[in-house]
Amino acid sequence: MFNSFKVFEIIIVRKMSIFINSEAKQRFQGFWFGLGIPILGGWGISLFSLILLTNRNLGIAGNPYSPMTHIVIILWISGHLLMWPLLSWLMIRRAKKTGNLHCEKGSRLSLKLAIAWITFIVSVGAIQALLGGA
Repeated sequence: MFNSFKVFEIIIVRKMSIFINSEAKQRFQGFWFGLGIPILGGWGISLFSLILLTNRNLGIAGNPYSPMTHIVIILWISGHLLMWPLLSWLMIRRAKKTGNLHCEKGSRLSLKLAIAWITFIVSVGAIQALLGGA
């Protein structure tokens, strides 16, 4: 099952690949690259900005009217609402230019998920506004 060999009396086991061939591996990696990079990029910006906002030691959260606080709030909001769809769109264009169909499929799914997320955020905000919430 595993290929093994000895080096200085230590048995080294090579891990088996879960992929049957290299083409399947390239398809798998292309799809998850196209799906994951936009999501991680958008949410990474949002979460990093949220960490900056909640960390009182940095002095950003101490003064709510400082320009730096406004910039970080804009990054927090735009990370998952603007950067995620923008990165998906850029990945689709890049995949079309290079002919990487699987990366394009992953990026299209990422864009569909981003649109669903934006629809959810807008609908929750509209319902709150109609019900007289904050």
